Amino acid sequence: MEDLAGYTVAVLSERRRHDLATLLEATSARTINVQAVRSVAQPVAEAVAGATHASVTSPVHEVIVSSGLGLRAWLRVVRQTGHLDALIDRLTHARLLARDGHAADTLRDLGLSQIWATTSTTTEDLFRYLLAQPMIGRRVVAQIESEPHREYCDALRRSGATVVEVVTNRFLPPLRSDVLRRLCAVIVRRQVDAVALTGVTATENLLRQAEADGVLGEVLNALTADIVPACLGHLAAQPLRALGLDTYVAASPALPDLVEVLADRLPGRSLRLDVQGHRMEIRSQAMVIGDQVIPVQPGPISVLRALARRPGRVLSPAEIRADTPSWTDVDDHAVEMAVSRLRRTFDDTPLDGVDLIQTVMKRGYRLAA
Repeated sequence: MEDLAGYTVAVLSERRRHDLATLLEATSARTINVQAVRSVAQPVAEAVAGATHASVTSPVHEVIVSSGLGLRAWLRVVRQTGHLDALIDRLTHARLLARDGHAADTLRDLGLSQIWATTSTTTEDLFRYLLAQPMIGRRVVAQIESEPHREYCDALRRSGATVVEVVTNRFLPPLRSDVLRRLCAVIVRRQVDAVALTGVTATENLLRQAEADGVLGEVLNALTADIVPACLGHLAAQPLRALGLDTYVAASPALPDLVEVLADRLPGRSLRLDVQGHRMEIRSQAMVIGDQVIPVQPGPISVLRALARRPGRVLSPAEIRADTPSWTDVDDHAVEMAVSRLRRTFDDTPLDGVDLIQTVMKRGYRLAA
């Protein structure tokens, strides 16, 4: 796996900290965790009733149960609709895959005994177990309570299975809009190198907030030109694709596959150039000179990025500001101070002492080619 030191990835999920962040940090990447979805253990009764009807009308081959709590919520709706006996009959003739002992015990309370469970106690392993088998023509009923589970259901459909989703959670916007508002600002300022989207609601909530704040066009421009939009599955990618964006989707909804996408795509978005015999790479909050990763503050890195796009060309402060979307209210003095801090950033680096950021009197600045 390629070292991702100096890269910053925003991880959008249902959690305050996602397991994806741990995997990315193992590659030396920096992560920003954004709880972009509020998952509530309260099913939509009409949707569960509809899924139950679809489950009992035809034979079922596989049943995935994500939790005992979710299964009990499902059963409460089934009892109200009068389909409990029909559902138990279908479950009796299916292979039952339970995430853990609690889910298995809830199935046993229904009089069912032939139950498979995982030693890892993860629903994802149950899905991966099915995806490793021929699924054409198989009918799967999945009780799910997480957006990534929906991506696995989509993967099973793409493998030829018929899948009925019994969703026992609701996926809602976060309670506080400032969480996504701040992320939109970070994206517009190019202060992340990638946005990792773990579910369709996370993507929809991000776009909805950007539109509400009047920055949807700027966010889409950033995701098109400078920031990698990486999606756990095709469902998460759909809202962006509907707006004409190219997205990068993991080979499967497994988190290591999403890390692989980021490791493959991030280097292609970095600014790279040879300066005074040294290879320089500019990332969202750092520059890499040779094998040395040097953190850089937002103002100086914006100046460096503007100059590096046109090495050897003199850029006025106004042109530098125009190159940085978040600098509409910045004056020439602020650009001058950012240049000063940028020069100090090269201290104790392989380019220490090199007249790299040059001032051209009454005209502006340039990066020595």
